[in-house]
Amino acid sequence: MRKFWIILLVLLVVGLAGVLFVRSKFNTDPQPVAELNQTVSAEGAGDPPVTGGERPSIEAFGVVKATTTMNINIDFSARVRELYVKEGQKVTLGQPLLALDVDEYHTQIRNTEYELLAAKFDLKKAETELVQLAGEIAKKEAELRTNTDYELSQLQADLAKARRDLETKRELAKIKAVPQQEVAALEKTISDLTRSIQHLREEKTEEIEKLKTELALKALNEGTSGSELAALNVQKEKIKLLENKLFMLRKKLDQNFIRNNQVISNVENGVIVEIGYAEGDLLTPEKKVLSIIDLDSLIVKANIAEEFIKDLQIGAEVMVTPVADYDRTYRGKVIRRSAVAVKDNGETVVPVEISIDDQNDFLLPNFNVDVKIYIDQPDSGTSDIPVGNSQDLMVEK
Repeated sequence: MRKFWIILLVLLVVGLAGVLFVRSKFNTDPQPVAELNQTVSAEGAGDPPVTGGERPSIEAFGVVKATTTMNINIDFSARVRELYVKEGQKVTLGQPLLALDVDEYHTQIRNTEYELLAAKFDLKKAETELVQLAGEIAKKEAELRTNTDYELSQLQADLAKARRDLETKRELAKIKAVPQQEVAALEKTISDLTRSIQHLREEKTEEIEKLKTELALKALNEGTSGSELAALNVQKEKIKLLENKLFMLRKKLDQNFIRNNQVISNVENGVIVEIGYAEGDLLTPEKKVLSIIDLDSLIVKANIAEEFIKDLQIGAEVMVTPVADYDRTYRGKVIRRSAVAVKDNGETVVPVEISIDDQNDFLLPNFNVDVKIYIDQPDSGTSDIPVGNSQDLMVEK
């Protein structure tokens, strides 16, 4: 009898151990820790379950990034007179960021303006001289052609009078009223006057030719820049170069981020980063002054493992949870999926970009976030993504 009870007790112990083993195996079955799973609300296990069951999703880690960053570069001679902002400071459109010392650059502009005015004056003077010289040539040619030159006209008048006198003397000589020597003297006078007229015409022609040569030199000579014979085309080219130089000098000051010798914000809602200079520093084109991150262009960049990319669709709903505060959540959508996969820590992933529909001042650039991308489509127009804490942290400007 005692042996019977011992056997019965052993059977009971074995049976109980078997039941406990089975129950333990059933309860401790591990849930898959892959990125594709059935999720619950990020607001905690105590919340009521989502109607219709848990929505399938892809979980990933992401970083908040800005799609627009304005880099401020100064490519003219200037110094930082005064800095108005600090690293990480929020700024608005038109807000002064720093004051520039541009006295040296304004002097360069004024010197170029004076040089341009002098070049234009020299060109005008040369053109006036050319016009006057061409007019003088035309006048002398006309006088030579019409015998209206004063010296020629005097000689012509003397020659005409001598010829008249010669005719008279010849008539008188026929009747022996005057000696033949007077006739011969007048003939010699006429011959001398004719030679004088011819010689004067040659001189006038030579003078006109010299004037034409001078005119040609003033208009065409390229080898005497800066002298009285400076070429007009060279002078015009110089003026063109000076005008282009002045335009470029002024254009460098005509930027949407420069006003009244100050660099201003050209972003409506931004934050200052990467200030490259201190007060008194000389600015150089090779190094940017600072950058302004556009806070209205924030998105989330995340990498999705390749085995789950087949389930991801553009426009899929996303829940974004910042690591800085797990009580906050933000709605978003997948707006871009890279057309090429990349290696990340030895794993093949596909970069995606996610919009942030209800962002506020709490969400900052470079924040780490957890993202949950829903791979189903809700039956109704109401999203099942939980809404984050409505108490937003306002950042002081």
